[in-house]
Amino acid sequence: MKRFFRKIRSSELINVSVFTGAATVVKLFTAFFTAKIIAIHLGPEGLGLLGQLSSFISIALVLSTGAVTNGVIKYLAEYKNDEFKQKKIIKAAVVITLICSTLISLTVILFASFWAKILFKDHAQNYLSILIIFGFTIFFYASYSLFIAILNGLKEFRKYNFIGIWSSLIGLAFSIILVIYAGVYGALLAAITYQSIVFIIIIFYKSKIELVKWKHIKDINIQQADFVNLSKFSLMAIVSAATVPVSQIIIRNYLLNEIDAETVGYYEGINRLSNLYLTVITTTLSIYYLPKLSEITDNRLLKREIFKGYKIILPATFIILVLVFLFKNLVINIVFSQKFEMMEVYFLPQLIGDFFKIASWLLAFQMIAKAMTKIFIISEIFFSTLLVILTMSLINLYGGIGSVYAYAINYFLYFISMLIIFNKTIYDRKK
Repeated sequence: MKRFFRKIRSSELINVSVFTGAATVVKLFTAFFTAKIIAIHLGPEGLGLLGQLSSFISIALVLSTGAVTNGVIKYLAEYKNDEFKQKKIIKAAVVITLICSTLISLTVILFASFWAKILFKDHAQNYLSILIIFGFTIFFYASYSLFIAILNGLKEFRKYNFIGIWSSLIGLAFSIILVIYAGVYGALLAAITYQSIVFIIIIFYKSKIELVKWKHIKDINIQQADFVNLSKFSLMAIVSAATVPVSQIIIRNYLLNEIDAETVGYYEGINRLSNLYLTVITTTLSIYYLPKLSEITDNRLLKREIFKGYKIILPATFIILVLVFLFKNLVINIVFSQKFEMMEVYFLPQLIGDFFKIASWLLAFQMIAKAMTKIFIISEIFFSTLLVILTMSLINLYGGIGSVYAYAINYFLYFISMLIIFNKTIYDRKK
């Protein structure tokens, strides 16, 4: 027994999970109260509008960094013993982010009316100013995203988590104040402005890390190869940004056209709840697995690391999902309100889909860590398209609940495909 606990204490994966525990608890706490405030004051329709904006923010954020954040994490971890190469990667990422954030900012502002019609439909004119304001704050979003990617790659977990805590608390404060005083408009405004405040915290922490001080990287000569290496990840992230959030926007619009705004709210509610209870798992994956898998060059060690993840993460995921299902009515009342009681039937298929989602992500992370660009892009496009097709088909057959049936089926098929890819890349003796 002592040996077992000693082995657990020495596990880097568990240490990282525990180390990020405080930040995760705060994130869960703030996400819960944000969802509760929005549910009470806005109802299903308002939550649906916020979901549309959130998807748009996700796309713009990835594009504004040139989609290099995963590449930054990988190469900073891979070059952990070569500070000069790390500086080259950081400078290349900074240059890309400055250029891309400027271009995306102009695109959002100049075409704000067009985006508003796509996202908000009949409410486009009411929320046009939200997109214009967002255009002026994109630089802060991009800077935040790049900086935390650098911290992740350098394994500066304390700073990473502290910034995450402040980001969550500031987001909560903005949401409560603005939702109470400005309703739906306030919720949308909070979603696009709180990162500007977090940027001040980033400036403070930036001064404490030598590698990100401009005076230490300004004279570093960056070469075409540095941009090419990052571009592999840019392509993967851009495809992901252009598929996952876009597919959700399409699904919400389809639900709105075929059923009603309340059903869109239920769809957004179950997705937000899913993100809420899986935060512990996904945080560990993003903080630990990407830099860890990037460091590993031996296939046997890679296989061992992924299997270790399955032994720890899948049982934890299963327990969380079972508890959520058993107390689903309580969860709806605590997290949302009685207006969302019709969402109860969405739980079982969503939870099944969540299980296969986490199971597949443990394998899918190797595609990012090992820059398997072609396979990643094909799988993202295929399964995002399949999700939309399945959702539309099953909505026509079963109504709103068809959207979560499609989610479960899609992630089961995605898991099977990741097993096949993993088998070929790890067990292929010719490699």
